[in-house]
Amino acid sequence: NNTLKRYEMLYKLIVFLTLGLYTGYIIPKLSLKLIEYKKKTKNIDGNEAQPSDSRINILIILFNGAAWCFTAYTQESLFAAVLICIQISLGLIFAYIDIKIRIIPNELILILLTLGITYQAFSYGLEGILGSVICMIFIMIVFTALATFMGLGKVGAGDVKLAGAIGFALGYPSVVTAMGAMAAVLLGYILIGLALRKIRLTTMLPLAPFLVAGYIFALVTFTVNLNIA
Repeated sequence: NNTLKRYEMLYKLIVFLTLGLYTGYIIPKLSLKLIEYKKKTKNIDGNEAQPSDSRINILIILFNGAAWCFTAYTQESLFAAVLICIQISLGLIFAYIDIKIRIIPNELILILLTLGITYQAFSYGLEGILGSVICMIFIMIVFTALATFMGLGKVGAGDVKLAGAIGFALGYPSVVTAMGAMAAVLLGYILIGLALRKIRLTTMLPLAPFLVAGYIFALVTFTVNLNIA
């Protein structure tokens, strides 16, 4: 009955909110450990990674908790909700690490591809995987051309691989939403930064945070559209 369904939904939301808040709490800690690992394996000079501002950590915790809770509310499938939530948290780790040391770990790319394969196979079967492969190849070609045009210093190989992995994980048409949102956020950041004289046209920006912004927006939009449909 309706009362039972309400209690089940409430319990689901509480569980996902709790897990989301806790996962948000460990994201900065896990990211810092990965940063130290990449520094050692890639012989990157620099001091030990410093903890981020406590205000940033709180924002990560709150955002991740809210995203997990919202996904649980909009997704009827528990398995699909878990996969989407993990992808959201993984995206935050990508952004955190890229901001800190301008590196996108290949290990995390592989995890994202694995999640993408699992999600596409679960949701759409073999057809979904084939469509995702096409999206991945197309996005990587676009970003490779962009890197060639702008210079590899501004769009690195890691950015190209991350964009391709996002294209694979989302598939069509969600990848279009992600790229559009990414472009809008990036353009807005640049315009505001230029207006406030915080950045210049020659300023090197980490691209992962903007890719992740589009990625998470597409994931959330997809869950809303699916629920409405």
